[in-house]
Amino acid sequence: MTKDSILYDKNGKRVHRLDGVIADGDRLVVGMRLMDAAPASPSVVTLRDAEGDAPPTQEQLDAAYQARCSRMEDAWRHPDQQDAVRPTLPTSVDAAIAQRNARLENAWRS
Repeated sequence: MTKDSILYDKNGKRVHRLDGVIADGDRLVVGMRLMDAAPASPSVVTLRDAEGDAPPTQEQLDAAYQARCSRMEDAWRHPDQQDAVRPTLPTSVDAAIAQRNARLENAWRS
């Protein structure tokens, strides 16, 4: 088990299993970090490479992680760049519906 997880038994009491095996009725609680509205950018490594059949190498994953960390650490220094990522607001209801439909049609690609 990880250090950032909490294990509760079936009665709701917090427990620590010495053998690391979760018993029947136990509940494992793990914290999750979420980034709402994180834009897809070229620096993000997906599970597809250029050929589309091999997973990324550890070096690619490390480079993408470091690039993401540096972007997040320096974001407060350049607040004007955050506005450039935001999409433009539609001017009419029909434009909003068309943008939503386009996002839904292409959601499987990201």
